[in-house]
Amino acid sequence: MNFIMTSTNKKYYIRHSATALPPRKGTGAGLTACLLRQGLIGTGFLLALLLTSCSDDLFTGTAADEAAGRINLSGEIDQLAVTRVNDNGFCDGDVIGVYIVDYDGNTPGTLQVSGNRGDNVRHTFDEANNQWEPAYDIYWKDKHTHIDVYGYYPFANPESIDDFQFEVQKDQSRVSADGEMGGYEASDFLWGKVGDVAPTTSVIRLPLFHRMSNARVTLIQGSGFADGEWANTEKIVLAPNLVRKASIDLATGEVKPSGSVESTATIPSRVDDEWRAIVVPQTVSAGTTLFSITIGGMPYKFVKNEALTYVSGKMMNFSIRVDKKAASGQYHLTLVNESIAPWENDLVSHDATAKEYVIVNSTAGHLKEAIAAANKDYTKLKNLKIKGEINAKDFFFMRDNMNKLSAVNLKEVRILEWINPNNPGEKHSADNIPVSAFNKPGGGGLLNLVTFVFPDRLKVICDNAFTGCKNLSGSLIIPEGVEEIRRGAFTGCSSLNGSLSLPSTLKKLGTSGDGADKDTKDEGLDYYNGVFQNCSNLTGRLIIPDGVEIIRGYCFSGCRGLYGELKLPSKLRVIGQCAFSHCENLTGSIEIPQGVSSVPSSAFERCGFNGTLTLHDGLSSIGSSAFIDNNLKGELHLPKGLKIIADNAFCNNDFSGTLTLPSTITRIGDNAFANNWRLMGILDIPYGVESIGESAFTNCRMLEGLVLPESLETIRRGAFNGCFGIGSIVCKGTMPAYIESGAFDGVAKDNFTLEVPESAVQQYQAAGGWCEFKRIAAHHELVCRPSVACALSTQHKQTLVVNAEGEWEVESKPDWCEVSPASGNKKTEVTLTIKSMSKNASDREGKIVFRLKNKDYTHACTVSQYGYEYGEDEWITLQKATKGRNGGINIVLLGDGYNAKDLASGDYLKHIRQEVEYFFGIEPYKTYREYFNVYTAIPLSTESGVGTVNTIRYNRFGTTFTGGVGLKADYDELFSYALGAPTVNKENLKQTLIIVVPNTTDYGGICQMWPDGSAIAFCPLSTYDYPLDTRGVVQHEAGGHGFGKLGDEYIYHNAFIDACGCSCCGHVAEFNSAKSLGWYDNLSLTGKMHNVGWSHLIFDDRYSDIVDIYEGGYMHNRGVFRSEQNSCMNNDIPYYSTISRESIVKRIMRYAGETFSFEEFVRNDKRDAGTATRSMGTSYTRTAHTYQHAPKIHKGSPLQMKKVRRHR
Repeated sequence: MNFIMTSTNKKYYIRHSATALPPRKGTGAGLTACLLRQGLIGTGFLLALLLTSCSDDLFTGTAADEAAGRINLSGEIDQLAVTRVNDNGFCDGDVIGVYIVDYDGNTPGTLQVSGNRGDNVRHTFDEANNQWEPAYDIYWKDKHTHIDVYGYYPFANPESIDDFQFEVQKDQSRVSADGEMGGYEASDFLWGKVGDVAPTTSVIRLPLFHRMSNARVTLIQGSGFADGEWANTEKIVLAPNLVRKASIDLATGEVKPSGSVESTATIPSRVDDEWRAIVVPQTVSAGTTLFSITIGGMPYKFVKNEALTYVSGKMMNFSIRVDKKAASGQYHLTLVNESIAPWENDLVSHDATAKEYVIVNSTAGHLKEAIAAANKDYTKLKNLKIKGEINAKDFFFMRDNMNKLSAVNLKEVRILEWINPNNPGEKHSADNIPVSAFNKPGGGGLLNLVTFVFPDRLKVICDNAFTGCKNLSGSLIIPEGVEEIRRGAFTGCSSLNGSLSLPSTLKKLGTSGDGADKDTKDEGLDYYNGVFQNCSNLTGRLIIPDGVEIIRGYCFSGCRGLYGELKLPSKLRVIGQCAFSHCENLTGSIEIPQGVSSVPSSAFERCGFNGTLTLHDGLSSIGSSAFIDNNLKGELHLPKGLKIIADNAFCNNDFSGTLTLPSTITRIGDNAFANNWRLMGILDIPYGVESIGESAFTNCRMLEGLVLPESLETIRRGAFNGCFGIGSIVCKGTMPAYIESGAFDGVAKDNFTLEVPESAVQQYQAAGGWCEFKRIAAHHELVCRPSVACALSTQHKQTLVVNAEGEWEVESKPDWCEVSPASGNKKTEVTLTIKSMSKNASDREGKIVFRLKNKDYTHACTVSQYGYEYGEDEWITLQKATKGRNGGINIVLLGDGYNAKDLASGDYLKHIRQEVEYFFGIEPYKTYREYFNVYTAIPLSTESGVGTVNTIRYNRFGTTFTGGVGLKADYDELFSYALGAPTVNKENLKQTLIIVVPNTTDYGGICQMWPDGSAIAFCPLSTYDYPLDTRGVVQHEAGGHGFGKLGDEYIYHNAFIDACGCSCCGHVAEFNSAKSLGWYDNLSLTGKMHNVGWSHLIFDDRYSDIVDIYEGGYMHNRGVFRSEQNSCMNNDIPYYSTISRESIVKRIMRYAGETFSFEEFVRNDKRDAGTATRSMGTSYTRTAHTYQHAPKIHKGSPLQMKKVRRHR
């Protein structure tokens, strides 16, 4: 570069001002920052943008809810605050323009001049209330649609988005006056965007960036000047040969020069000996004059021999020393420094009253003395700028003695080494901010510290340097040259509310100490010492320099304000546990670098990633919860050498495609792939896996099949729960793996063949969990279902289905069995006949072996027969009615899920007789027992027990739990079967009570009812404690609902019945429907004393002590009324309320053909059980599994059912 004397005599007369400009209030002219935001950044921009919901009920619309629903956008100008101290950052009347653009589904919308959700909405800062007021309110489209937010300054009226015309001012020395912006400030175009914002009430950060470039020239006094001469020497700097017009794309912030080079020079703004000019980003060709500099009336030209590019958002710094030659009096100009640096704030634009630093020049270890030399009281000092040298001793002096210190500027200081003379082992290296520099002994940061500017020359920020400085605010811009930021450096600095800028020189984050083991030292303490842990208000995109090798545990944990796509450094080799956990606004894809050998626990837990995940083949383990609760998509390609997939590793994502597990896998943890419902294909579990964790693949409902290895020993609870798509399972192990409960809940167990080794078919058929599968065979090409049959001593016929892929035949069978046909081709129905034997004969077992001819595959069906005194389907009269005019009222008890062995053991009849005694063990049935006929029969089931939602049992009537305590069966088959009882016919079927006794000890019960009065009460053999035992179930379901037609009095909802929004039970319409049938005499929807159905009992002296009006019943706490506090219809105690007993007796009299008399009822009535049980109370607590189902009332009549119609 050259400085050239010019011969022109032209002079520039420029007025300069080195003092702060007067405050400008209410002009609305620009983004004037009254006080630059305190912190490590410059002018702070905090925008409260009112976005409230007008649809989809995002907010309810009350004033309080609207206030809560406003979205706050906050952002900052990305620059360094080095010349003065920040305060809150805004002046009254500052104006910016804001655009809001809706997404279309998952696709970002296009920013347009008009037609956006918000079009260049003028926002004006209200200093008194510290908030931005929009020209009009902007509303969310709905509670789902995302938005992009664009902001720019100074406010204008753009006629184009991609070609917004802007011009920097020629005279940037012009100051703000009379409501007009100064030339420098008016030239500084700022732009920012925050993208993909979901409807939220949280603060959204909108960073604003300088989009122009900045030319800064600093003239430095050299030699040859007399005292005071330099200050009085005229100095002028101009910037010629520049394009001042620009074309700006408001969608991207890109700035391009527009037009030609101006013939006049740009006049920079000046403060002291520093000149700044806002410049449109452009390239000035080599040999062109960059600056015209006049010293003492003598002009010079600053020229470079190579082209100079003005970079957007950067400061182009030129420091020029001026020496005066003693002999000639002429000046010699020398360029001593040239650099491109981050944009720094200034004292010219944003014309606030600034709080300037107290500046001291220190020597290392003597800061206290330097402050005293400046005639300042260190105990009262708030804003301190230090020049010269300091060391760790000085940091500790500031920390321990300067409690009011609010702002510290170390930009021009050098940190020297210090060894504690009282502890020679305590060494603090040069160019390091020392350990606990501002973290007081015993914990707790320097609470008044708000602003900190780092030294230009810095290598390391040591452990806990700023820990607990929770009022440190603004952006955090770490200078170039820093190589390490150690553990806990900024932990808990929750007021840092700007962006985070990390230097390109950075290599390590979270190391500890200076020793050789610093990379791994005290890793167990990382959980509360992450470098930026819980800096929850840091905002902006997280850009980690590519040279970073180590990111220790919890480094960015809880940094919820950081957003955008995270690109991990290519040189990264260590990621610590929870390093990025709960960085909820990180989005996009994530790629783990090649140098990383394992992803530790919770490394990326709940980060918000919504792109793809790339894992390289060098990874050996994925830690627990490593990627849990993200929204990662696409195919999941697991590394070839991967060995461990820990608990929750990929839980709650949205991966898709075929999941292939590497052959090296040895462990699949709990919930490892849970809730990734798009994963598909045949899942082949590699050999070496011994256990599949709890819920490992739960709700992976598109998986199509499983291949399970010989090494597998355990399938934990819920491992494949909800995997509805599984249509094949191949087990290679000869020993069935142990299956915990619910491992295959939701897998259809009768839809496909469970293929197992030929030698292990019987073991799988008998093994817990595996036996639930109805087709177990060595080859899916040949299977018989069911694969089991049984009989009592009487002849038994049963249909089997042979599924074969070709011709088949019966290879062998017991001689007491017949199979017809004995051969066939492909799927065939065959009839198995087990011949009769004497009642006292010994039990016998055998196998029917089917063979697939073309492959010589075989499959066996096991058959058994038991001698018994009663034959299959034989009817047994347990009680004959002796009262009534119609031959008795019929009760039919039928067991289901009792196979031949259960029946022959005698347990069945024992259970039935016990149910009968329970039914008649409560008044009024005890007193009126003689009016009833009671029958049972011997219905034979192929298998023992009843099915559930997740299990299948081949039983006589198809009884199965429906979920919870409800049960269902083949009702047509039951009614048809009951018509075989001695006195039951189609005419009295609707008055016949059918009680089904499922062969299960699980708690359950429900009454299936029809409008004509027909009822089937399901009463399992509950082994729960009183009052939820079998007795309680029979008396509630059969005696209360089935025969008595009583309504439930228990309460599940604290709600009015006519205002309850639940879908689990009936409400007013269902209640009134039952009432219209003459049912539910024990309940009323009115609480008026003379309108309830039991009003005659309330004032009867014989019952008035117990009968009254109690609110609550029919599952609801309000709006339904019952007559007594406790009863069997409330909590299953052995007592019906008085109105219930009266209603039951009325029904008995009607069915028996007799006339009801209230006085006769009273004479026979007994309430002793009620008196006894009422005082007992009930201490049990219902759970989700003990809630009883209200009766289900079906449409139509059983007489219309197919089998019933055919019955004679």
